[in-house]
Amino acid sequence: EMSHEINSLVSTISSCEKIFKTPVPLSYSRHTSRFLTIWCGSLPFALVSQLGIHTLPVVIIACWCLFGIEEIGHLIEQPFVSVASKDMDQGNVPDPLYKGDLVQPYDIGLPVCTLAGRIRTEVLDIVSAFKKKDKNE
Repeated sequence: EMSHEINSLVSTISSCEKIFKTPVPLSYSRHTSRFLTIWCGSLPFALVSQLGIHTLPVVIIACWCLFGIEEIGHLIEQPFVSVASKDMDQGNVPDPLYKGDLVQPYDIGLPVCTLAGRIRTEVLDIVSAFKKKDKNE
């Protein structure tokens, strides 16, 4: 039963690594950014006849919301981007207190790379201990 659980965990980690290594097309991101910029730039012209003097505050609020959603989308697309990702591929676990290389483009203060590295190390330790146990029996 323990073997089945470990195999399930290893399979899940493998699936997560496939998701992690799947790139988001850059052209998709550029296209949405350009479209949103053009749309927000033309919005005041469409609203000025209906809103008059209130056009500017409405457009500012609408653009702030839409560009905020776009930034959140960028964060969701690449949540694990950092310099430390290359080190973790080689099995090096970065120090959680060191922030120099761990600052991400969309750093929200969560030590995701450090936590992922520790989980990976612990899972590899469990798998190796399980393999040693099977060899001894």
